[in-house]
Amino acid sequence: MDYLDIRELGALARTIRIQAKLSQSEVATRIGSSQPNVSAAERGYDTRYLTVALHIIEQIGNYTLDGPYYRVKECLRHD
Repeated sequence: MDYLDIRELGALARTIRIQAKLSQSEVATRIGSSQPNVSAAERGYDTRYLTVALHIIEQIGNYTLDGPYYRVKECLRHD
C-alpha cells in the first residue's frame, strides 16, 4: 500500500499556495486557520497539521484527494 509522505504533502500545499500567489496569512484566512498553522503544515511538521495541508490542497488548489481516508506516513525525525 502506498502512503503519502507528510513532508511531500506539505510541499504540495506550499507549491499550490505559491502558484495561487497567496501569502500564508491569506491562505489561513481562506481556510479558517492561522499563519503559524499554515507554515507548520507546509513544512510537514507534524500530523496535527495534516488537515491544514489538506484544506490548502483541496480548497486553494481545487484538487480532490482520494478519501474518505488518507494514507499518510509521518517521517521520523532524528533532530
